[in-house]
Amino acid sequence: MLGNQLGSPGVQAVNASPPAEHRSSPRPRVNLYFVNPSDCRPSMDRYGRTLERALRYLDPPLDVHTVTPPAWPPRDDSPFGRLAENVGKYRVRYAGYPRLVSGESATVHHVIDHSYAHLVPALDPRRTVVTCHDLMLLRMADGLIPAARPSRIALLAFRHAVGHLPRAAGIACVSRATASDVHRYLDCDPARVHVVHSGVAEHFQAPPAERTAQLRRRLGLPNVPLVLHVGGTDSYKNIEGALRVIHAVRQTHGLNCAFVKAGERLTTEQRRLGQRLGLQPWIAETGYVPEPDLPTLYACCQVLLAPSHWEGFGWPALEAMACGTPAVTSDCAALREVVGAAALQAPATDTRGLAAAVARLLQDDEVRRSRQAGGLALVQRFRWDRTARALVEIYASVAAAA
Repeated sequence: MLGNQLGSPGVQAVNASPPAEHRSSPRPRVNLYFVNPSDCRPSMDRYGRTLERALRYLDPPLDVHTVTPPAWPPRDDSPFGRLAENVGKYRVRYAGYPRLVSGESATVHHVIDHSYAHLVPALDPRRTVVTCHDLMLLRMADGLIPAARPSRIALLAFRHAVGHLPRAAGIACVSRATASDVHRYLDCDPARVHVVHSGVAEHFQAPPAERTAQLRRRLGLPNVPLVLHVGGTDSYKNIEGALRVIHAVRQTHGLNCAFVKAGERLTTEQRRLGQRLGLQPWIAETGYVPEPDLPTLYACCQVLLAPSHWEGFGWPALEAMACGTPAVTSDCAALREVVGAAALQAPATDTRGLAAAVARLLQDDEVRRSRQAGGLALVQRFRWDRTARALVEIYASVAAAA
């Protein structure tokens, strides 16, 4: 059993009953170290919570414990409040959290986000695994992504955190694209770097039609075909490109459609671009949608649009496909790897190509059905039980070496 492999690395029979001498032994303990709840990174929180459930449902389940850092100090609106708030955040993240976890005992420690890899020295590095989702800030700093460069302070903090990745006994990269960046930027032992794709939770599936109609009414979505973007508004997400794609679909292809932005709300500059393009009546911002409602939101929309300049993995495209909504994405390395031929793809800067892809899915029922079937088949390869089992194999190797 996988759990027994953690406790006794020599056991190979996955479906066999454990030997009598191990039946009463304690289960291997895995500590998961979560991101700060004040960090406004819902995808990392979802990764940790879903992984926790997947590990608990293994047969036999692991003894999983979660560790969450202290909340950041409350917002202060005084003249120097913003500065004090930022200093407090850095103090909690880079000093308080390591102190909190120092001395924690576990068979394996798993830091679920690379930007918290500064926890590695406070734990036992020989027993520590870190998930690396992307090294976006380093690529941005090098000008490898047509996106705004990070601030000097943010970049220094990020370099400090990921600089500890080489000390970890295992680095689980969510894609080959991310693993390639780990080798590019960090002096890591290649034997410690593994590719473990993230999973798509089982509740991402097409909901009943009446539920989609109810959510559509509740969110006030226009009664036209909907093109959805889920996620942040950072420059690498290419929201400006998405707005230009919608404009081209409406003007060049003559299709009446609206853009639904879920997650982080548009920036002031992005709203101004939408106004200049005449899209203001056709943009609907939902804000962050509770996870139980996300499958219904995907199903409400006809196309998922993800024109990112770069990604570490590409959750929204997979989640949309699981709900029966076909995707149009850029052809950046991670999206080629993860969704590949199941999506229609074009370069992030190719507004005409992306718009033509969206128009095909809106107009051609045969193409739409083909992409829906391909997406549903693809998603079966990205299940959390497979992710959990792959991570347990890494845990077992790390525990054996320690």
